[in-house]
Amino acid sequence: MKILLLEDEYLLSLSIRKFLLSSGHLVDYYDNGKEVLDVIADKEHDFYILDINTPLVGGLECLRVISEKYPTVPKIIISAYNDMQHISDAYDNGCNDYLKKPFNLKELQIRVEYLAHKNENSIIEVEASLLHLSQHYVFDKEVNVLYYDGIIQALTKREHALVLLFISNLGQIMTDESIQSCIWDGEYVEPSTIRSLVNRLRAKLKEELIQSIRGFGYVMKKL
Repeated sequence: MKILLLEDEYLLSLSIRKFLLSSGHLVDYYDNGKEVLDVIADKEHDFYILDINTPLVGGLECLRVISEKYPTVPKIIISAYNDMQHISDAYDNGCNDYLKKPFNLKELQIRVEYLAHKNENSIIEVEASLLHLSQHYVFDKEVNVLYYDGIIQALTKREHALVLLFISNLGQIMTDESIQSCIWDGEYVEPSTIRSLVNRLRAKLKEELIQSIRGFGYVMKKL
């Protein structure tokens, strides 16, 4: 992993760097928060280890900015402060763990590796729930929501049900009968009503996700 370390105590930072390097990690080291803010503006790390009390800009301010820019990346605060206010402020600003000085370097390594592994599994789980229909359209199967460039698409109840039907049968032709059965619970509706629903949904979509198959029905495919 590429780790960013903010620590102004030289000997402690040296010990941490050597230990993490020996564990196979790359470490970018800074002794003041201003340099950290300059770096994170256009450079992401895999992990952040931040001291609270640092020159120019404090670690909590750096933590707040990092959390806004890279919310899913693990962050550990290391500090000599042990009062509840500092601990509460750290978690309120997005840290994943709080380690009080002095600490054993092996304990730091264990916490780093645990959080990194936990974060990796979370990313895998999130990705597994996402169905990429096109470059812009993504359907989240976990919450049954359609996104366009990260923005939730507003649909009526029946339009949403129709999207779910197509997603559940991706690449398969949906006939009027199958749409009627699922959307209207088998109640008879005119073919024009079904066409109207499909056309309204297609009109809302910014890409041609749903195709008409003449004489058969409709199909949704990944673009």
